[in-house]
Amino acid sequence: MASVFAEQTSAITGTYEGNFPTDRKTEKRFLEITITEKTSKIFLSGSAGYSSGRSAAPDFSGTGFPTKTHPFKFTFEDSFGNSGIAVIRKTKSGVRFSVEIKDVQDTRCLPLYVESDLKRK
Repeated sequence: MASVFAEQTSAITGTYEGNFPTDRKTEKRFLEITITEKTSKIFLSGSAGYSSGRSAAPDFSGTGFPTKTHPFKFTFEDSFGNSGIAVIRKTKSGVRFSVEIKDVQDTRCLPLYVESDLKRK
């Protein structure tokens, strides 16, 4: 079983990014995550924000464990104190990333964590 876990985890390790339109014509929402593996744990780190520099631009991190099946789930906490569960699913061109915030400290961050398809960098 350990080799199955290692194989699945190594399939998602890496850096992923995405830029998405917003309601403003000259602005994009950006999201970048990095997934690493170390000693039977997988780690998530990243950042999000708007190309215009408006509103919050949080950094975030989390920890998860390899599983037999997808999705991968991570604890999640951002630099504004929001916390919850991040979910990552492998896609053909990268990963699908979403966050369920359970403890909201700053609502400005929430629109940045909508389900997003990210491509490998």
